[in-house]
Order: sequence, then C-alpha cells, then structure tokens
Amino acid sequence: SWGAHPADTNRMERHRIRRVTLHHSGVDYPGWPKIDGLQRMQGLQRFSLDQKKWPDIPYHYCVAPDGIIYAGRDPRFAGDTNTTYDPTSHALIEVLGNYDNRDLGDAQFEALAKLSAHLATLHSVPINDIRGHRDYAPGETSCPGTSIYRRLEDGSLLRRVSQLMQ
Repeated sequence: SWGAHPADTNRMERHRIRRVTLHHSGVDYPGWPKIDGLQRMQGLQRFSLDQKKWPDIPYHYCVAPDGIIYAGRDPRFAGDTNTTYDPTSHALIEVLGNYDNRDLGDAQFEALAKLSAHLATLHSVPINDIRGHRDYAPGETSCPGTSIYRRLEDGSLLRRVSQLMQ
C-alpha cells in the first residue's frame, strides 16, 4: 500500500524465523514526529535498491512514530544488514527515528510490543530471543539506539510483549 517496487526474490535467501531483532533507522527526520511514513518507506527502498544494491528493503517491518506498522521485506526471506551478523532466522523490525538521541514514544512502544508479540507467537520465538541489533553485532553499532535498548535491558518491553502474548 505504500507503493513498493517489486523485490528481487531471486537474490534472496529463504529462512525460518527463530528470533525477533530490533533496529532503528538512526535518522533524525525533518518534521519529527509528524513524518510521512509512506515517503520514508519509499526512500528506504530507493536507498536499499540503488545505493546498497540489496534486493529489497532490509527489514521485514517498520514502525513509524504514530504507531503505524509498515510491511517491508517478505518475512519468508532473510533481511540484510550493514554489519557483520547473519540476519538469517531473524525477523527484523526497524523503528523509524534516531533513538540514540530521543525517547521512544508511547505509540511506537505499543506498536513495537504488539508486533513483537505477534511475531513471537506466530514463529514460536522465545521471549528471550527478542533482542537488539547490537546484541548480534557487538562493538559495530549502537542500534536499536539507547532509548529502545534501555527498554530491553529494564525488561519493560519484554514484560509488555509477554502480557500481549497471554
């Protein structure tokens, strides 16, 4: 619905999801928090196809500041990453924004928790396998940003995911 170009599935690897991994875009978008999610998704796909030469957006889902969840790469296929970890078996969720210098808003927190709970339930992912990008690429990135990672460390995100799964 956001006007995606067809993905090049011939260059993608099929996988079975066993983890949910959180990312952030690390970008301070103009007009925050009232960004145009459709425009952001289209921009991410252009960047992914044209500059990175990936077959599609690297993430399976993106969560906008208003809590709208956008579908990205088909989750049957492994995502891509700018770091050295292997994203095969990971459902990748990107939270739009830079969470090294801003707090995660209530709408995004709730949408992130609901999506994580849905994916964990759908793919039988144990709650302790919902982690941040930096957990798989230590020293390479601060992703998913300080604010989101704090919610993983203090348990507030995983408690909310657990509540939703019940």
